[in-house]
Amino acid sequence: MDDGFSKGKAIGLCTESFTLAEVKLLGKALKSNFDLVTTINVRHTSGDVTGYRLFISGKPENYTKLRSIVRPFFIPSMFYKLDGEKAPEDLI
Repeated sequence: MDDGFSKGKAIGLCTESFTLAEVKLLGKALKSNFDLVTTINVRHTSGDVTGYRLFISGKPENYTKLRSIVRPFFIPSMFYKLDGEKAPEDLI
């Protein structure tokens, strides 16, 4: 819940500590298991590759699908990450 960020409607996962092969595997798993569209961005520092970030597409249908998958597992203090959504009263 806390090792990622949003950039517009796209969701970035902080996967820099994984190899490119592992990040590709995660992208394939998200596509085959949940039909989520992903892309990989290369992170650079001073021209050197420092890691790879997996982005989950911010297309409306993809974003809605992602929210419906992860929402049941969110703890109340993290609901703000779902578009500023407040936790349901029965979870507080």
